[in-house]
Amino acid sequence: AAERQAEALETAIVERRRIELERYVSVASFADSPSGAFRVWPLQLLFHNIGWYLVFEEDAIGTGVGLIRSERLDRLALRRSERGNRRTDDAHSQALRRLELLLHHSGGIYFGNDLQAQLRLASPNARQRNRQLVTLRFCCQGWAFAFIREGLQRYPIEHTRFSKPLPGEHWWHHANAPHVLEPGSAADTHPYPVELDLPPWTVERDIDLRNWLFGFGAGIRIENPAALREEHRQKLEAALGVYQGV
Repeated sequence: AAERQAEALETAIVERRRIELERYVSVASFADSPSGAFRVWPLQLLFHNIGWYLVFEEDAIGTGVGLIRSERLDRLALRRSERGNRRTDDAHSQALRRLELLLHHSGGIYFGNDLQAQLRLASPNARQRNRQLVTLRFCCQGWAFAFIREGLQRYPIEHTRFSKPLPGEHWWHHANAPHVLEPGSAADTHPYPVELDLPPWTVERDIDLRNWLFGFGAGIRIENPAALREEHRQKLEAALGVYQGV
């Protein structure tokens, strides 16, 4: 059934058809996940982490430009493919260009829930795009930094900055790796800074970012933004609390 649905979605994408989807009631969801039935313009099927996702543009009646979102394919039912509602190749291509920029800057498939913020980040003006980004800065212990500095494909290389070695240190790094930040004191437990320029929705709510970053546990110390620093601290305290008295 899933294969048949995927084939029907691929046909709708190729033929630029509007479709009606319904999200299953019993599946996992986030606070801003769509519910019930909704109409969208399907853009692409993507494999991400462990599942297939449908990336679509919400049907924005009267404006022609809608929010771009993604949902796991197995959480959706394709209720209808509308033969009488198709859009132009140009409109489809413009949506794909926006999607390409969103994927590049977000480093994942979560694009927030603010259409105007998406449009600003997808601007053809590079300076305007860069103004939409916020800087995540954290410092690493040596073992964590060794893993992090190898991840050149996770986020845009032009918006990534790594620590230089401590005085007297010599370790291999890729020739294209942006090791431009001054390290902290050798006496610091976390002497290696890392900076990433990311969309605000990625820093504020993206699960993939948190799974990766928080997965280093005490191996990192978040400095900015303050809200993410506090979230990390609370996660670590909650984990410790589970084992108290055991």
